[in-house]
Amino acid sequence: MDLKQLLDQYKNGEVEQSAVIDAVDALKADMVPRSRLNDKNVEIQDLNAEIAKRDEQITALEAAKGDAQQTADLLEQYKQQNENHVAEMNKLKLNNAIKLAVAKEANDPDDILAFLKTDALEVTEDGTVKGLDDAITTLKESKPYLFQGEQRRSGNPPVNGAVTGAMTKQQIMEIKDPAQRQEAIRSNMNLFN
Repeated sequence: MDLKQLLDQYKNGEVEQSAVIDAVDALKADMVPRSRLNDKNVEIQDLNAEIAKRDEQITALEAAKGDAQQTADLLEQYKQQNENHVAEMNKLKLNNAIKLAVAKEANDPDDILAFLKTDALEVTEDGTVKGLDDAITTLKESKPYLFQGEQRRSGNPPVNGAVTGAMTKQQIMEIKDPAQRQEAIRSNMNLFN
């Protein structure tokens, strides 16, 4: 059943809201985030550019096959270029693998990349990043604001259950001791008007 039919049925009262929400969630599950798509498009463009350079190298080598010294020089130059391309591609793979690994829990995967020390990390053959779990755990402990659900509350916590300073209405209502809750309400009466 497609989403339009499901929405029409919901409009007519034939299905419940939860069924529509489940259908939308199921559709979202197969979607690829735009940042991931953009990263892959950049990677494809880089690989196509590398293929074009290889074609140029082959043409240059074929033209220089009579001169051994020129061929050796070109071969050395191309080896160096290839090493640079391999290093660049490995860095791109590592960055993409890190972004994919933290995409769901990070507020901004690019920020995570900026704070991670990627020298100690390595992409394995299956696309996972060796040492990433430890690095992320360390980063979560030192910079929790980079991750969703890890936001710190502002203000100071109550000392020995005493209510101090400005509080939110929700914090006041969560106080279990009725006397302390009443004192907090009196101190922050502006929240209850």
